[in-house]
Amino acid sequence: MSMFNKSNKINIGDKVLVVVNGEAQELEIVDSPVGDPKKSKISFLTPLAQAILGKGYPSRITVKLPNGNNLECQLIKPILT
Repeated sequence: MSMFNKSNKINIGDKVLVVVNGEAQELEIVDSPVGDPKKSKISFLTPLAQAILGKGYPSRITVKLPNGNNLECQLIKPILT
């Protein structure tokens, strides 16, 4: 169940369509214990989730990764369920 709210901001529980390094991906931001990247569920504690939480659509963001690299992302739209 999506927790997407009327403020158009990304929250834990939301499913979003993002473009990461030129590749469109559907991601669900979940609580830490249920994170499973193979199932497109990312923990809210990951750098990507931390960077997009609270953002709106459409947005371009740069995610600073732990290895020092940057990841360019575009938030396209929510996926309503």
